[in-house]
Amino acid sequence: MQFKLIFILLNFLSLLAVADETNLFQSNYFTQSNNSLHSLQNQPDTKIYAGMNKDKDNTRMLEDGYDLMGTSSFQGPFVEPNQALKHAQSIQADVVFVYDRKMNEMTRSARLRQIHDEMKKDNKGEKNTVLEISEADLKDKNSKFEFYATYWAKLPQPIFGVHVIKLVKKNSDTKEKQQEPGLKVIAVIKDSPAFKAGMEKGDVVLQLNDLNVDSPEDFSKVVQKNQGTKVKIKYIRDDEEKIATAELNKR
Repeated sequence: MQFKLIFILLNFLSLLAVADETNLFQSNYFTQSNNSLHSLQNQPDTKIYAGMNKDKDNTRMLEDGYDLMGTSSFQGPFVEPNQALKHAQSIQADVVFVYDRKMNEMTRSARLRQIHDEMKKDNKGEKNTVLEISEADLKDKNSKFEFYATYWAKLPQPIFGVHVIKLVKKNSDTKEKQQEPGLKVIAVIKDSPAFKAGMEKGDVVLQLNDLNVDSPEDFSKVVQKNQGTKVKIKYIRDDEEKIATAELNKR
């Protein structure tokens, strides 16, 4: 019976050790792409960066020819950023951005009071007790952080070179959602056919070769069908309708 109890205890301690090694960036990862996106390299030299502004970072990565693979999001004690790098390497990402924010903050004076209370408890109220402390003692062991990470893969040379979304607005009277015509450009990939044709972030694409594009899927089909040829683009910029021509790449 004693040996059985020891065996159970060892198993329990082993499970705790495994739990301690859990990569929270991995266990809280959500895939963004539906096509198993990953690096073009078999063994990418994954880079990790401290994120500063999510929206600006996302736009810059799209413009530089990357696409979002997925994200990690969780709250808890501080986790070393290299855990995000390890997960990024395991899913063959080229780049990972890590954002962290401290959610609660205990001041040094509050931590000193906490240490003093712990000292009184351990010494059962003895007077004139002096406790030597270090900088590590002053750290708030109960501090919590909010973590967010984005994982990116470099895309092959684009056929056209824009990222678009469907615009939807609410009717002020009926509160119903209504789709607006065209697709809004949220990023233009540098040195792509769209970039060379003068397309800009914020443009609203209405037609390609006189064909209406009312969804990203429609847009993609027309682009794929016309790869390697010139296409006419009808779009709106600053409430003015414009026409441009782009020579699409071929894959």
